Amino acid sequence: MPKTVQADHNEAARKRAGFFSAPKIVRRFAKDQEGVTAIEFAMLAMPFFMLLMAIVETSLLFFAGQVLESSVDEVGRKIRTGQLDQTLTEDQLRDEICESAAVLFDCDGLLIDMQVVATYDELGDAPKPEDGEIDPSDFKFEAAGPKQIVMLTVVAEWPVFTNYLQQYLSGLNNGNAVLTGITAFKTEPYSS
Repeated sequence: MPKTVQADHNEAARKRAGFFSAPKIVRRFAKDQEGVTAIEFAMLAMPFFMLLMAIVETSLLFFAGQVLESSVDEVGRKIRTGQLDQTLTEDQLRDEICESAAVLFDCDGLLIDMQVVATYDELGDAPKPEDGEIDPSDFKFEAAGPKQIVMLTVVAEWPVFTNYLQQYLSGLNNGNAVLTGITAFKTEPYSS
């Protein structure tokens, strides 16, 4: 079939199928392939950078949680072995935790709860946010002596910047996530 006859046949087939013939200027752009990569990048850049930001922010959140947990474990070990005994104050405990976690956390914002009991059954729950707020009055401090059961809880707020992630990661009304480090142990029979 000659080209003009084939083009007329294709045009007629498109019209019968309900397709419209694009204006000449649109057909000219359809044939031009220059700048296609830039257009594709422009369409994919926003979702790509949103995904990248979500990965970075979630990774930082988990990293900060691990730093807090390891700091609480390290200080708990010092309490358990008697390096920090019953003369310990809440400010001294905060300073000990901040030595290893100060890079990521505002030490003044750390909330510390330390329960000292005779049996594990007497341990209460760690303080939790209620109605999207953390109540600092729920956090108590009692220094531990030898052969006592201790539960140390440290809570820190972590800012969440990505709006989409806030609804999944945030546990507070202000949009911050709650990071908690908890350790429970029985102190050794060291001499006081």
